[in-house]
This record gives sequence, structure tokens and C-alpha cells, in this order.
Amino acid sequence: MASAAISAPLSTKVTDAEKKRFVETCDAIGTSPSNALRMFVSAFNRRGGFPFDSSNPNGYSSETLAAMDDAVNGRVSGPYKTNKEMWAAVFDDSGE
Repeated sequence: MASAAISAPLSTKVTDAEKKRFVETCDAIGTSPSNALRMFVSAFNRRGGFPFDSSNPNGYSSETLAAMDDAVNGRVSGPYKTNKEMWAAVFDDSGE
């Protein structure tokens, strides 16, 4: 029979507002705060550091942020009725 891994407590301090939002977000995605922290620690250890780009608080690349800005400001084409129609627009070199 395999023995259970010994768990070591890990503690930190956050503001009441941060804790409330964290708990609400965990509930919304169907996990517990403890499980979310265990997942973070596991990912951190596997990667040897943050499992996200800590210099970008939103976690989006500059290319993604630019595309999101284009979408918000109406600089995108579509919607398309078919996949074929969408790809034709993607490869259209007319500059429209």
C-alpha cells in the first residue's frame, strides 16, 4: 500500500478584497482556493519560475493586445457566413 504524501502548510497575507475576489474566482471556475494554490506551486516548480509572463499583468502578448484593440475599435472584417469566406478575406491582397 502506497503511503500518502506528507503535506506542508504554506501561508501568505493578502488584503480582504484580494482574498474575496480570489475565492469568488475559484468558485466561478469550480475549484477551491487551496487547490488553485497547489496548482500554482506545481506549475511554478515545473517551470522553474512564474508559469506566466510576470512583466505583463494581463498575460497577453503585445500582438494579442493589438488584435484586441483592433476588435474593440472596429478595425476587423467579418462576420463571415462560411469558413471559406473567412479564409478568402484573410488572403485578400487588395488592401481593403
